[in-house]
Amino acid sequence: MRTANLTDRGRRRPTNEDSVRTCDDLNFFMIADGVGGNRSGEIASQSALDALEKFIRHNPPEWLGSREEIFRYFRAAVTYVNQFIIKLSEVKPQYAGMATTLAFAYIREKEMYVANVGDSRVYLAHGDMIQQITDDHTYVNDLVKMGAITKDEAHLHARKNVITRAIGANANNEPDCFSVPLEEGDRVLLCSDGLYDEVDDETMLKVLTATDDMERCAEKLVAMANENGGNDNISVICVDLED
Repeated sequence: MRTANLTDRGRRRPTNEDSVRTCDDLNFFMIADGVGGNRSGEIASQSALDALEKFIRHNPPEWLGSREEIFRYFRAAVTYVNQFIIKLSEVKPQYAGMATTLAFAYIREKEMYVANVGDSRVYLAHGDMIQQITDDHTYVNDLVKMGAITKDEAHLHARKNVITRAIGANANNEPDCFSVPLEEGDRVLLCSDGLYDEVDDETMLKVLTATDDMERCAEKLVAMANENGGNDNISVICVDLED
């Protein structure tokens, strides 16, 4: 398994509120995006990943058996991280109101298990197709699912960046959990909205499958997002499943 991660401030934002982390020894990958408009977004995203890594290292997931056990583990992890961020914001007034998205993936025995809160995404590139595994917790995605607007209209909607779930925003933040089978040669991408708002799925697929060098993939994706506007922080984790 080959991995690479990269985060970039982009061209418009004064700070980078994204955080990424790869725990290659555990096949665990995580990304967080501090919620725009709230104070200390960069602290929220970094602290969320610190807390999540602490949880998984103190409670390694390798002993888990069934899919249901893994999902319960994910929900416990998100509860732990959520409570950690809330307590941190209560203890330090300068962090009051901070929140962050969170998405993570755990790969084991040709299966990928995924959880997310917010609108950071996990994609799977398989052959000539790319699939978004996560489901965005956003106002416009709710409208799309209700049939009120189309996906194209959602991309241009004035409230497209309004999220409906975030770590630290309230006491109960249930993640969505997913599992998908994997095959050798598949590629996995975790990213913040700074990438997918600027680079379409087809282009992401082409970049992911153009080379076996995941560092080049990450650099190319970030560069393309910046070339297309760089309106937000941009973060990616690229994973090649080949040994």
